[in-house]
Amino acid sequence: MTPSCPLCRRFSDPESALVIFKGRGAVLSHMPEINLPGYLLLAPLRHVEDAGRLTREEQEEMAALQSRAVKTILKLPDVRKVYIASFGEAVPHLHLHLFPRTGAMLKDPECLSGGVPDGPKIFDLWRRRLAVPAVPDEVRSLILRLREVFNQPFTP
Repeated sequence: MTPSCPLCRRFSDPESALVIFKGRGAVLSHMPEINLPGYLLLAPLRHVEDAGRLTREEQEEMAALQSRAVKTILKLPDVRKVYIASFGEAVPHLHLHLFPRTGAMLKDPECLSGGVPDGPKIFDLWRRRLAVPAVPDEVRSLILRLREVFNQPFTP
């Protein structure tokens, strides 16, 4: 754990309301302060800044969690696609954004380029539009349901 890292602090806090599942080497949590149920973060527990530094076990656990998370997010109302992105600019702890793209998001012409959905524009625009000062009740409720799902045995 790196004490100055906000993700390390969140993942080491046993009371974190955002953590959905914590495995041996990876953790799945909900994105804070964005009112978009199902917007998840997947990260190694260990402070790692890039995927090239993951152990084989961390890679395998993250891959399995990513697959399961995407399948789960796609079952949420109106979710049509899940964008997966990793930047590491603001928080240099490797983490993947699992961003649910809903059908409603495509109704905004700003989200299209040449009539085609533009993933980076959608991601940026809707993160700004859905920003909130605290975790919304709808997201808190979903986190509780997702904890039940992710604590059940899983076979890909």
